[in-house]
Amino acid sequence: MTSNKIAVYLLVVFLLASSILLGVLTWANLKTINILTQNNSPVATTSTDVINTATTTPTQATSTAEIQWLAEPVKLGDLKLVSYSYISAQGEAAAVSYYKIANTNDGGEIINAFMPPEGPGVNLVLRFKKTLDGKYFLIEKNSDYENFSGSINNAVIDSKTNIQALNAPEKLLINNITFTQEDWSDKMPADWGKLEKIGSTAYGDFYKKLTATDYNLFYVQYILRLPDSTSMYYDMPYNFLASDNSLIATFNNNSKEFNAKRFNTTIFKGCSTNGAVISVSNLTDRLYVIGETTSSGALYAPKDINDDLFKEVYDLYKIGRDGATDYAGNKVLSYEEFVAKKPVIVWRDLLGDYHIFYDSAYSPLAECGKPVIYLYPETKTEVKVKVGANVHISEPDYGDGWKVTAYPDGKIINSDGAAYENLYWEGKGLGYYPSITQGRIVKQENIETELISDLTTLGLNNKEAADFMEFWLPKMPKTPYIRLTWLDTAEMNALAPLVISPRPDTVKRVFLDFAGQNTAATNLAPQQLQSFTRNGFTVVEWGGLLIGGK
Repeated sequence: MTSNKIAVYLLVVFLLASSILLGVLTWANLKTINILTQNNSPVATTSTDVINTATTTPTQATSTAEIQWLAEPVKLGDLKLVSYSYISAQGEAAAVSYYKIANTNDGGEIINAFMPPEGPGVNLVLRFKKTLDGKYFLIEKNSDYENFSGSINNAVIDSKTNIQALNAPEKLLINNITFTQEDWSDKMPADWGKLEKIGSTAYGDFYKKLTATDYNLFYVQYILRLPDSTSMYYDMPYNFLASDNSLIATFNNNSKEFNAKRFNTTIFKGCSTNGAVISVSNLTDRLYVIGETTSSGALYAPKDINDDLFKEVYDLYKIGRDGATDYAGNKVLSYEEFVAKKPVIVWRDLLGDYHIFYDSAYSPLAECGKPVIYLYPETKTEVKVKVGANVHISEPDYGDGWKVTAYPDGKIINSDGAAYENLYWEGKGLGYYPSITQGRIVKQENIETELISDLTTLGLNNKEAADFMEFWLPKMPKTPYIRLTWLDTAEMNALAPLVISPRPDTVKRVFLDFAGQNTAATNLAPQQLQSFTRNGFTVVEWGGLLIGGK
């Protein structure tokens, strides 16, 4: 009887211990799953993170494993995991670059594959898991797979795994500033050693990138470095600007005129919205207070009429206003008249930088004028096209991007059934307009011959060249001399990147920047124009800088 009781007691103890152990294991497993799947919860991107991989295929990519992120990516050879046919405008084959970014404690690796911008689009990144036995799995949830139109080789698509450390949040709080993620950005690693680190987050370090412009001012970009060293770009909020760009502020008695103004948050160069411009110098002695915002501190304006801030904005105002009147017959202001309009305000952010804003009534009169896109697939093809620009005129209607049927002869059928010869848009690119450092000066009487010669050298066919001449020749300045500078494919990709699906094999983009001159004088370096070979699905685009709204 006693032995039976002891046996019962032992059985009870065993069952209780088993239940406790099972509960602990279940809690631990649920905790791991939560780390991996709760997208709204930030996960600390320290040297190790957790990955729990499941795949829709019978083969498991890996079991639960820890990730040890590398301090710097390690360049690898061609793993041949990704393939697509693309030939650049210079006739060079584009290559995918592979980088090892992490180890896993089960002997595996995490690898990034970067797609070159190759004419249409910004760089894409595909992330792979390599197992100890040499098998590869594409981690779909952490890759730009939706926008990828090439092929995946020797790898299984894993649609379940989600590495939380690589999911950048829509908003980030840095030094009491809430930054918002940009819609359109390139994930390629930045040159981190040359950037200024301004904060650390649960997702990675946060940096400020400065690009010099005129008058000791800088374009500014804010970039999050994810644990695999890829980039995610963010914008600083301007909470004192209303939706119509008026100022939400209380103004001093001598500054009431600012109440009726609208201010641009970006500086326009050429036909791009190059972004916010700041000064990292201490401008305190150059400014006076014009009012107080309800949420972001004081607003300022320059004291001295000869301040470089006025000169920077006046240079912009003069774009497209070379004569005594603009294209609409409005008088072009002298510098003194312009400054008297009080067109500049300044705001100092919590990082100590001064942001420059100018009255939108004095914006430059320039935009990307009639870029025209021709599509030449090898067979009848359904094509999607998006452009990185604020498109305000288009044919057919742009909407959220073109969805058309393209034919080898260039014919395009829109989604509404209408036929077109090309896709046409006008607007301001979301990227950066290049500095004009090359070009040549031609005589007015030779402009038609010179343009035709350039278009032939660049590789445009007879129809493309004739379409260009029909639109642009009447818009050439009537001055004795004309400066011609051609932007190439790479520069246009930086200014207004294209995303085209399926991916073209060949892309050629040309864009004419020009200006009238009274003399043949120039300090520009000679420009060498390059042709291209049409291979496979070919895309051609031409455009020019539309000055003065003409």
